[in-house]
Order: sequence, then C-alpha cells, then structure tokens
Amino acid sequence: MCSYTPLELIYAGGFLPYRIIGHSEPPQNADSYIHSNFCQFVKSTIDVAINGGYNFLEGVVFVNSCDAMRRLHDVWKRYVPTKFMHILDIPMGTLSLGKHYLKEEFNKLRIALENYASITINDQDIVNAIELLNESRLLYNQLNSLRTENPPKITATELMNLTSNFFKTDPKNWNEKTKGLLDKINTYPNVQTRSNNPRVLLSGSPLHEINFISFIEDIGLNVVYEDLCTGSKFFDLIINDSKDILGSLSEAYLNRTPCARMMKLKERADQIYKNAKKFKVDGIIHHSLKFCDTYLYDVPALKALLTEKGLNVLFIESDGGLGNINQIRTRIEAFSEIIKN
Repeated sequence: MCSYTPLELIYAGGFLPYRIIGHSEPPQNADSYIHSNFCQFVKSTIDVAINGGYNFLEGVVFVNSCDAMRRLHDVWKRYVPTKFMHILDIPMGTLSLGKHYLKEEFNKLRIALENYASITINDQDIVNAIELLNESRLLYNQLNSLRTENPPKITATELMNLTSNFFKTDPKNWNEKTKGLLDKINTYPNVQTRSNNPRVLLSGSPLHEINFISFIEDIGLNVVYEDLCTGSKFFDLIINDSKDILGSLSEAYLNRTPCARMMKLKERADQIYKNAKKFKVDGIIHHSLKFCDTYLYDVPALKALLTEKGLNVLFIESDGGLGNINQIRTRIEAFSEIIKN
C-alpha cells in the first residue's frame, strides 16, 4: 500500500508484489469501522477488504506512513482474516541513522517472510530481484523520457495504465511488454505524437484513478510528469551495488524523492522544480486527497516555495475520483488559460 515497501524482498521470497488501491467510488461501509474523517484511499480499501475483495492475497504488508494507515492496519487485523500480516516502520531522521534503522526493518520483513513460507531468502535472491526491478525502472524511465519532447510521444494516461499493470503483474512479463511498446514507438515515431498543449506536472497525494489523469488531458493539458508515489516518482529509485545488500536497499528507499510524510519540504520543492525544468512544464497541479492531513498540512508552504521559483501552481482537492467534476473542470480550465498566456 506504500511506495516505501521493498518490492525486492517480497519478490525474492517467491511472492508477487501486488499494490492495493481501493476504489474511487463513495465509501459504503468504511464509516462503520473507522472515523469518517479519513482519506478516500483508506476508507475505500476497508470497503473492498471487508467485502472480501482482497481474499486472493496471501498476505499484506503495511507501512507506518501516517495515522490513517495505522488505523487501517488495526481494522484489517481485527476484521479481515489474512494469513500473513506485517507492518514496517519507516524513519524520518537523518540518512545515516535512518538507513541503519530501515535496514533492520527490512531484515524483520525478510525474517517474517522466511518464517511464514518456511524458506530462506539469501542475498543472491535479493540481488536477482533488484536486477529485475531495476530493469523495470529503466524501461519506465525510457518511456518517461519521451515526454521531454514537445509534443510528448506518449500520454500520461498511457503511462499510468502501464504503471497500474506493473502493480499487479509479474515484472518479467511487464518488462517484455514494455520493451515491445518502446520498440513500437521508436520504430514509428509519429504514431503517438500528441497535440502541442500546455505542459503540466502533477504532484501530491497517491492517485490511483487513471480517469483523473485522462480528465486533465481531455481539458487540453499535457501531463508530462507525475510527482506521485503511484506515478513517475515511484520509479525514481537507484540501488547501488554493495556487499551490504539490505544496507544498499534501505539507502535507496530513503534517498528517493521524499513524500510529504518524510517532512523534507525544501527537498521536495527542489525536486519538483528540477523535474519541472527537465520536462519543460508550464505549470504545476498539486492535488491532495480530502482529509489527507500529511499533504494538506504543508500545501501553503510548498506552493509558496514553488511560486518563488517562478512556477505557476494550482492546488486542487478531491476524493481521488471525479465526484465534484464541474468545479474541478472550471478551476483547471481557468489555470489552463493562465499558463497559455
């Protein structure tokens, strides 16, 4: 449920990492199990889990990313029968201390998987998983680089569909299909050429609803980078070669572009600015889920930092779907006119 979950350890243990996304419809039963002032992601996940929608999973790995996620863990533990459950604690301290702490947390997950499945996850298993997932990240970033061109050769909707498939399929199969797509685009460079619309970077809360991306593009904007843990940012992770496999893994996950939970506001603003320049964006759409206190808390400060850097910023808040579609459309259309000029 969180991008700080080490997929390499899960895959090295012989399991398929599957990302839980809930749904984008109004919650049905979640308010009976959790306070109503929690975000759509948590409440929709409870809806699906309570109704047995995740019974096909062998187990679930939670991350201590926010209070809502901790409460989700509590509800799941009590009301959803699950064979394997584990919760990771992610540090927010300095890299030197945090890396050692996270390494121990990763090792606890490794041991828990070994004990559950009666297996041994050796270092070579983890190295093999790292190589496979590094290939996935490389392929994604090769596709992503096609959006530095103006107009972009691939849309955000297409890339988000690829990302969604990555979260629920075997990386080996995903890599092969993505290679085929790359070959197709490189062989026929004009087939997927898009209109020369204003270019925007989308940042903020986790966003699982692909239709939300399509909605922005239909209005007449090209989304050329998703600073989201469910988008481009998810693949922005580099694992260095080292004899200390878990140490390299923990350092890589802590070195990735931080989310709001890590409280590194200046670093996040600098990374957004860096990607805004790289992808030649005309504006930033910063989106937050309702009741996502982690992201909502620093919206004013983040917006101020980005504005100081000369970026046009629009902040919108939603349930992750298109429930208040007319209001969102009006605001994005107005923002589109501003950045066109």
